[in-house]
Amino acid sequence: MSRVMSQFIENHTRLFREGRIEEMLDDCDYPLGVQGPEGLTVLANRDIYREWLQGWQRDLGTRAMHEEYVRIHTLELPRARKFRVWIERRFQNDSGERVDLDVIYYCRLDTPRPVIEMIEFGAPPSDAP
Repeated sequence: MSRVMSQFIENHTRLFREGRIEEMLDDCDYPLGVQGPEGLTVLANRDIYREWLQGWQRDLGTRAMHEEYVRIHTLELPRARKFRVWIERRFQNDSGERVDLDVIYYCRLDTPRPVIEMIEFGAPPSDAP
């Protein structure tokens, strides 16, 4: 499963980097919960998630950020076909400004690929089981 998840995450981040947001929308179940420092936001459907992702891309583009790396920190063993994936992402620009993201994807095993049911930002990987 780790190979499947590695490929899934690599593909998901590549699609974001290449601006292929429409293809990313198929990787999620809706409504999609997004937990961040300000609390829980529920993205009711694909259109709202698309706008949310486009907002991220605009912000990173405005700041001339490029992705330095993506790393799967921890991959939880599935229980009842559900599991979490702790991911570290880093964006940086030529001015030295940096954005480090710690993200947890709450997933379920689905055919033919995993599906993201919820996303949590700001949870440090050191808290992983």
